[in-house]
Amino acid sequence: MLIEIDGRRCIGCGRCVDDCVGANLRVEDGMAQVKGRCILCGHCVAVCPTEAVSIPSYDMGEVEPAAPLGAIDASTMLRVIKSRRSVRDYRAQAVEREKLDMILQAGRYTATAKNAQACRFVVVQGGLAELKNLVWDGIDGLLDLPAAEKPRWAKVYKPFSRNRLAEPPVDFLFRNAPAVVFVAAERADDAGLAAQNMELVAASLGLGMLYDGYLCRAADELPAVKAFLEAGEKPLQVCMLLGYPALSYPRTAPRLPGDFVVK
Repeated sequence: MLIEIDGRRCIGCGRCVDDCVGANLRVEDGMAQVKGRCILCGHCVAVCPTEAVSIPSYDMGEVEPAAPLGAIDASTMLRVIKSRRSVRDYRAQAVEREKLDMILQAGRYTATAKNAQACRFVVVQGGLAELKNLVWDGIDGLLDLPAAEKPRWAKVYKPFSRNRLAEPPVDFLFRNAPAVVFVAAERADDAGLAAQNMELVAASLGLGMLYDGYLCRAADELPAVKAFLEAGEKPLQVCMLLGYPALSYPRTAPRLPGDFVVK
């Protein structure tokens, strides 16, 4: 049984039935009953006023009282979103494990299409030097190939490789970030939604991120890097540098007028 109903607690209110996207619940003889299989979205657990519903395959100990709607002031939330910056310079300070865990939980709890929960989150901090070597060795190896054999995507990395060896060196891919976060997923929207939530939680912890499309592409194309990241067969959809910003921004940045349609 995918869902369990505690008959001692169920009051037959039907809230879980009304909110079930798959119509897999019904009220019978004054108690909720499970009709069949479902996508395990957990809405029945969340909506039950008496904690009568459980999903044994999940850790029910993680369930906690929900934050009420409006718990975060909307103007403050919008100001936080406006205040986030793409961080390109970081302090030489490692990210604490407890903060990494909170960022990962933000990704894990993000909505996914059909409740697939199929994103894989990879954080590289202690192994960052090895990752850098694998990435640059792979890129330089491709750049050394004859022009006819060189992948088109690799050619844009030539100035990045040259600048990395310049004096002073400029590492366009990794900069000086102490950690890198990858999100592997079949669906780009699943990974993108998770990444946005992760970045907002990172900002609340005093951390900054930079979406790194060049590093994401290289990591996904280089087999040795993909194996190191243990991403499996899922494509790397998002890569973010992570760390404590070396700069502070006392004001928000301007933007173009919004292209809105409201009917």
